[in-house]
Amino acid sequence: MVKFVNKNSEGTITGVDIHGRIEAFDQSVRSVESRLRAVERRLSYKAGGNGGEQGALKGYDIHDEIEALTGQIAILVRSVDEIKNTGKVNVLTEIERRISKLENVNKITIGKIKVPLELSGLIAALVLLVTGYLVFANEWGIIRSSYYPISIGIIFGAVVIAKFVMTNRETG
Repeated sequence: MVKFVNKNSEGTITGVDIHGRIEAFDQSVRSVESRLRAVERRLSYKAGGNGGEQGALKGYDIHDEIEALTGQIAILVRSVDEIKNTGKVNVLTEIERRISKLENVNKITIGKIKVPLELSGLIAALVLLVTGYLVFANEWGIIRSSYYPISIGIIFGAVVIAKFVMTNRETG
């Protein structure tokens, strides 16, 4: 179920449940349709059983009721269409906002230019370069010590936290 959350002028959050409203209108339409079917059954019963002037008068009253119910159905159908269109517009704006947020997650701004940056890949490359240098320099004592892998783990943990903060920041 999709729920749209909007902030009003007081800053409180109000929820608009589009599917619930559509469901209510759908139930109203079904109710009107069942009443219309009942009227049609009465009309067919009376047309078959009664003849003459009295049947014609009752048939006329039933036609007025049928026209009224048909008008109510048309109003409900228009209301449902309007709510569906409003819901589609709200969903589209929410999706566009999320897409733009996801596009800007891995970008840093240098001046006026947005530069894509994959932070975890950059840090992993840096760790590999340092490890390669330590192997080349024959510094196996540093690599074998417990401080080196612990520091790599802390660095990667910091990168994950930084990416989480960058993903969830508000872009205004």
